[in-house]
Amino acid sequence: MAVESKLLDLNQDDEGVTLQILSKDGEREVRTRYLIGADGLNSTIRRKLRPQDFRRKPSGATVNYYFIGDANLDPNTLYMFYDREFSPLMFAWAYLKDNKWVIGTGADKDLLAYAKRFLSYIQEKYAVRGEMVKKEGFTSPMESTVYLGLGNVLMTGDAAGLVDLYRGLGMDNAALSGRLAIKAIVKAQQAHRLPMGPYQRLMAGTIRKIQRNEKRQAARYATNETLEKSLSSFNLVKDGLLMLAAAQINKGLPPERIILLPL
Repeated sequence: MAVESKLLDLNQDDEGVTLQILSKDGEREVRTRYLIGADGLNSTIRRKLRPQDFRRKPSGATVNYYFIGDANLDPNTLYMFYDREFSPLMFAWAYLKDNKWVIGTGADKDLLAYAKRFLSYIQEKYAVRGEMVKKEGFTSPMESTVYLGLGNVLMTGDAAGLVDLYRGLGMDNAALSGRLAIKAIVKAQQAHRLPMGPYQRLMAGTIRKIQRNEKRQAARYATNETLEKSLSSFNLVKDGLLMLAAAQINKGLPPERIILLPL
């Protein structure tokens, strides 16, 4: 069984990182050469390094409804619904996971109004029949800015702010950042220097793509007209062909250089 612990303090110097941790056995000190922060959107490590990145109130949230029952939906398909009536931030979704239909959306305000509207739409259009067994919400007060860490502390995944709302993904960036953090540490050890410099260089392309996609996302969701235009038949065909080409190119690339999909 996992033992819960709490990070009380974090200090570092050129030789490593010192953590003050409170567990059921009391307070203790832990010393490590490097620390990789992979503790999610509510990252305690990032909060210690950059408390200014956290608001008192979250800037956005998501909610999932879980149903056990039948629906006129393909159990092997992830359904994504691009409509400002259902989500002003990104797509709303429906899919089957662990024998439960998951129906959810996200918003920066009036979340439950968007969620209930979308749920009613899905229930009516796809004849969702069954019992709602769970409601689950996710929120974070962390600013949606990229922060890779400091010194010997390397932030990865959600803790580093690597969610790409334009693509609706964060897991691939998380996996990539973890791999590149290790490569940066290896390079740092070989050169007898701090790993942050190599890590920033290795992550530069990923960060540029996230920042570019953030602007594309804002333009796409400006109005329902701009959203509809971005999803025109021409754009969908073009994007599909680009993804097919990228998938073929990826077969010959090392993991840290693959083209992240969807584009």
